[in-house]
Amino acid sequence: MPPRILHVDLDAFFVEVCRQRHPELRGVECLVVGGRRDQRGVVQSASYPARAFGIRAGMPIARAARLCPQATFFQGSFAHYQEASRAVRAVLQRHSPVVVMASLDEAYLDFHGTERLHPVSLLPCAERIRDEVRAETGLDCSIGIGPNRMIAKLASDAAKPRGLMEVRPGWEEGFLAWLPLRALPGIGPKTAAAWEAKGLTEVWQIQRMDLEALRTLVGPAATELKARARGHGGTTLTADRRPKSIGRETTLSRDATTEQPLDRLLARFAAKVASELRHEGLQARTVTLKLRHGDFHTVTRRRTLDRPTDLDGELLAAARVLFPPAWAEARVRRQGIRLIGLSASGLVPAAPGELFEPEERIRQRQVTEAVDRVRERFGFEALTSAHLTRPSGRKSR
Repeated sequence: MPPRILHVDLDAFFVEVCRQRHPELRGVECLVVGGRRDQRGVVQSASYPARAFGIRAGMPIARAARLCPQATFFQGSFAHYQEASRAVRAVLQRHSPVVVMASLDEAYLDFHGTERLHPVSLLPCAERIRDEVRAETGLDCSIGIGPNRMIAKLASDAAKPRGLMEVRPGWEEGFLAWLPLRALPGIGPKTAAAWEAKGLTEVWQIQRMDLEALRTLVGPAATELKARARGHGGTTLTADRRPKSIGRETTLSRDATTEQPLDRLLARFAAKVASELRHEGLQARTVTLKLRHGDFHTVTRRRTLDRPTDLDGELLAAARVLFPPAWAEARVRRQGIRLIGLSASGLVPAAPGELFEPEERIRQRQVTEAVDRVRERFGFEALTSAHLTRPSGRKSR
């Protein structure tokens, strides 16, 4: 039997989590989450009334403020998003043995081999999942059903908000025909604009066009584009897929021209990244620092550690080694820093402590465990290790 995959997409996830945590936002019709009005970050999510003004995820906050001056802008908490996402995953895992979280607000479920349980349609099952997610987490979701991941995701997009849509095997081309080309995965705004200039705007055009004729218009991408327009997509889901990296970054409201505020942000990012590594049972081999200058020139520096770690202090120490040359480049270019980020990659499952682990590392781990217990009870902001917030000792130049 062909695979059957469900794509669960939480509706306005970041907005609704913020409303749950901050009751004063529940009556706000046009709500934009991602930062304050005066910040230079990007939109994470927007309420549906705000989206009617053209606001979308990834848009600069400043542009969103111009499009919808009456909107309320709010900076949410990543820890709250994580907690809500885990609660949703717990509901989904009751319905399928294979649940893959593609992001905090979307997941794929594998229903291959359930023909006896659901011989005709998965819509009744999808409806139960939607209702249970709502009842147990307070969050709404839309669900798409299809024979592969691409079709399932496009179906959930078409069903929004709080809708259900099933595309059965054999229905793929008819379902896709009415979609714009830009809806297909891998087609960004620039590509869509270039193809529009050549008269290609709808999927049905690709379906009808001869492959050689299509190749003369779009080049080597023709074969893959033709396959996608016919509904071909991946069907494999791996339940234990771990993230490739864990990181934090922020766009500053004003370009930073001194080191101290950037060092404090690195300390905060190191603590947050290490905390998430421990929660996920992972350790990192590589630390990456990212600095974006005021003119949008971006610099990245990486350092491979002697051994994997999930300790705040070791991540921060690596970041502080990477920072001076990256900062010096900004000074030479006479640029301030508009964005700073820190990420951990090369992730491996966490191993137990070494038999002859250095005493200092044992002490760090003990302190970290105590801090984690406090944060689990009172929230991340309840406690910060003093040695992480102490300036690195470098002087501004």
